[in-house]
Amino acid sequence: MDNLSQCRRLVHLGFCTLIHRPLFLLLAALSAFAPLAIDLYLPSLGQIASDLQTTGGRAEQTVTVFLAGFALGMLFYGPLSDRYGRRAMIFAGTSVFVAASVACMFAQTIEQLLLFRLVQAFGGGAAAVVARAVVRDLFSETDAARVMAMIGMVTSIAPMLAPLLGAWVLLLGTWRHEFLVLALFGALCIWGAYRLLPETLSKQRSQASLKLAFRGYAHVLRQPKSVTLIGIGGCHFAAMFAYITGTPLVYMGQFGVSEQQYALLFGANIGSLMLFGWYSARSVKRQGTSALIAKGNWFCAGGAVLVLLAAWVLPVGWVGLTTMVVGFLLCVGSLGLVAPNTMAQLLDAHPNNAGAAAALYGFSQFGLGSVASLTVTLLHDESARPLSLGVGVFAGLAWGFGWLLRNQHKQ
Repeated sequence: MDNLSQCRRLVHLGFCTLIHRPLFLLLAALSAFAPLAIDLYLPSLGQIASDLQTTGGRAEQTVTVFLAGFALGMLFYGPLSDRYGRRAMIFAGTSVFVAASVACMFAQTIEQLLLFRLVQAFGGGAAAVVARAVVRDLFSETDAARVMAMIGMVTSIAPMLAPLLGAWVLLLGTWRHEFLVLALFGALCIWGAYRLLPETLSKQRSQASLKLAFRGYAHVLRQPKSVTLIGIGGCHFAAMFAYITGTPLVYMGQFGVSEQQYALLFGANIGSLMLFGWYSARSVKRQGTSALIAKGNWFCAGGAVLVLLAAWVLPVGWVGLTTMVVGFLLCVGSLGLVAPNTMAQLLDAHPNNAGAAAALYGFSQFGLGSVASLTVTLLHDESARPLSLGVGVFAGLAWGFGWLLRNQHKQ
């Protein structure tokens, strides 16, 4: 049985069988480029600042630059994959990622590192957008939602393990070796794609010219339902990035949580994300993608209300902390329900522009995520209020987009 036949058959076998299948692990690895490249070197930001003789804030800009470059890379490679195929863009983009990772190793100034991180992210954007387009090539809406939920469960492990791996690398070397690890990871993905990934874009669905491929953006954005789906996914992702940016200082600064306790709380949120993803994969055939999107929006809104209560009403202490933790378990975990099902609906509506649709979805996620991260940082006042406002605003927007989606389904 060839790889394409194995892919289509595997979705019916469940997660336990999935983890033994190399092709699905490859798609999960391609989807994990962003969390791995961001979280792996976070423990070394202080060392980078010292080694390159710059400030901690300047070193933190390497994260912001990566988010921007990754979003732009997705916009670039999406239409190209609709024109020239999925495999070619994986090889091209991931090769850029590997070369830029090596360049980051040898950066001598913070300006050089910022530039190389931008290029690295631009190349890495190909992996994430093409992995989603491949799933659309192989599966219908419901099955695609199930597969993406399964892949999401695997990639959710990356943000939890990457900082631990980065800290371990620092014990053996320096921050430069962390970029060597990223280069080796990219090279391994190239080898895996060469061996395991067939060309999934059929001649019937490929765009006749590059101009038509980039016109796919206009085709997607002209449909109100597509804009709504992109908005829901982007707002949920932004709420999660507000959590990632704000909780270290809030939990450890305001509530007095230790570093070890924070790591456990962070891991619990990863667990909730995986649990909601597992539920989505098991339930989508019975409930449908629209019902799961609606449930995800309600969970996110409910979690945001708890976070707002903890920040503005409840006293600082174990009651406030517990309320906030439960709120984030619901708010962040709901992404496991929303992301695979909004993506599946979006890609199912645009079979001939799957790359462009996936790119717009990813751009919305990382674009709004960077806005949420920057907003929480700029409004920081030593309290949980800026964090709660960021989460509340994006959860409210996601709920509003969900209301629009329900009305669009009725029309």
